[in-house]
Amino acid sequence: MKKRTSTLIALGRRYYIRQIRPRLQPLLSPFTPWHLRLMAVGVVLILIGFLLPQAAPKPDVTLRHIDPPAILGTTGETQGTWHIYHIAAGQTLAQLFRDEGLPTESLYAMTKVQGSDKPLGTLSAGQEVKIRMTSKDDVTGLTLENRQQPVLFVKQEDGRFLRVQ
Repeated sequence: MKKRTSTLIALGRRYYIRQIRPRLQPLLSPFTPWHLRLMAVGVVLILIGFLLPQAAPKPDVTLRHIDPPAILGTTGETQGTWHIYHIAAGQTLAQLFRDEGLPTESLYAMTKVQGSDKPLGTLSAGQEVKIRMTSKDDVTGLTLENRQQPVLFVKQEDGRFLRVQ
C-alpha cells in the first residue's frame, strides 16, 4: 500500500512538472510571490466553502385558514370528537395532557410548528382549550383562543401536526 501511494505521488509530480507547470508559468509570471500565496489561500478557502455542509431546510410552517367545526362533540369518521378543557391557575398544557392521559408526543409535535408567537406556552387561567380525540385517545386536533385570534392545530396523514390558523 505504501509503495502504491508513493508511486501515485511520483506520477502526479511528473505530470505536473511536464504538463501543468509549463502552461501555468506564462500566466503567473506577472504576479509577485505574495500575490501567488494569497491566490492559493483564496482557492483553498473556496474549496472549503464548497465542502462545508449546508444548513438544514426550515420546516414548512405556512399558516392556512381552516374553520373548526361549528358544533363541538360531532364525530367525524376518523377525525374524532372535540372535548373542552379549562386551564387552571398555573397549569401548563403539558400538565393538562398528563392529567387527562393524553399522549404528550402529540403536544410536542405541535410545539415544533407553533410559530414565533408560541400560543401553546402562553396560557392563562380559565382559558378554554378544545382537543379533538379519536376513541383510542389519539389527538387529531387542538384549538384555543389566543389574544389576537383562535389557533388551530390539525394532525396530518403522516402523523405530523400543521398549524392552520
